[in-house]
Amino acid sequence: MQKVFCCILILFFAGPQSISAQQIDKVIISGYGGQHDIDVKTAFLIGYSSYDQTSFTGNVILYSNTLQSSFNYAVANDYDLIIRSTSGLSTGLRLAPDYPSIELVMPAGSNTYTQVFFGDVLTSPVVITGAGNDSNQTGYKLEFYGTDPISATNASSYSNGYIAGQIAFISNTLNVSFDSARALSRAKGSENGNWDFYNGFGEVVPQNILSDPLPVELSSFTAKVIGKSIRLNWQTMSEINNFGFEIERTSASPLQGWEKIGFVNGNGNSNTPKSYSFIDDNLNLSGEIWYRLKQIDNDGQFEYSDEVNVLFSINSFEFYQNYPNPFNPSTTISYKLPVDGIVKIVVFDLLGNEICTLLDDYKKAGRYETKFDGSMLSSGMYLYKIEIWNDKLLYTMINKMTLLK
Repeated sequence: MQKVFCCILILFFAGPQSISAQQIDKVIISGYGGQHDIDVKTAFLIGYSSYDQTSFTGNVILYSNTLQSSFNYAVANDYDLIIRSTSGLSTGLRLAPDYPSIELVMPAGSNTYTQVFFGDVLTSPVVITGAGNDSNQTGYKLEFYGTDPISATNASSYSNGYIAGQIAFISNTLNVSFDSARALSRAKGSENGNWDFYNGFGEVVPQNILSDPLPVELSSFTAKVIGKSIRLNWQTMSEINNFGFEIERTSASPLQGWEKIGFVNGNGNSNTPKSYSFIDDNLNLSGEIWYRLKQIDNDGQFEYSDEVNVLFSINSFEFYQNYPNPFNPSTTISYKLPVDGIVKIVVFDLLGNEICTLLDDYKKAGRYETKFDGSMLSSGMYLYKIEIWNDKLLYTMINKMTLLK
């Protein structure tokens, strides 16, 4: 069967995001009127109920007007979702920079129109969709594909309305934003989170999301000694209903007796990487110190991260200010090691360019000093960084020094 593609544009009015998710309960089918608009509405309702026959209980209206007028009407009347039921509307892409809180969903291709999306699917605010029995074969980029639920062929654009209904159902069921439901649909689509030029992230598969929802995807968690403190850094790739993180610490072996030492607010719902940090500067113990995160959802459910550990000593690492400072042309850099390890000291300019390596050698615990000669350098401010390694990075610190000639 020949594959035929038409176009639907879906707009989502997200508004300012908060920890409370927005429910999709007011939807506009916006086009030029007629049976096509009615069928798009039907496709949306079929998509919404496709998982477990849950009916959409909100309000769906047909609104025959231009894209801009439809958008203005949605904003003025507190509508959540616009499904644009016309073809060739690449002009809709140009709305995105003006309305950063709007999610646009465009089809990947058309058998009639040439004004289609050729941009970057992964970073675009526009969701790209296309019709297909098992994949998109137009050669256009897309994010999701689906079969027209009305004719069961590729001969219409109703698959886009169907996909919009699926994502709206996920949003309402998990009580998350439409944008977060889109991120989950990517991660748990039929392509298993991998993007393909022809298939995008594949079909939206609600059962993959609802059977095992992942509230927060933690991509990294590290601990590093900074002077007399320990700095924790972690990053999430996506967040669903994330209230925040409790930081817990222990020095016992085997790991037990965890104590809460702080809390960091989460970002609620997000499909973009978010970075967090916490400084533990209330340390009165030595040895191996362990940390973990207790990620808490808005409903009180929680999950623990893997643990990270560092070696710390009350007889702490010291990295002293060079003396003299300012200097001309030489100065002394002193430091104190609480443990044995490989010591590396490097000098940089303010642009981050490496000037020289003063030291890269194994040292026993104790106090040391090394000389730096700046006779070949011009006047200005420079940075000097120390790292202490013992199988892994134990300590690091950066200081400034000024050369005056």
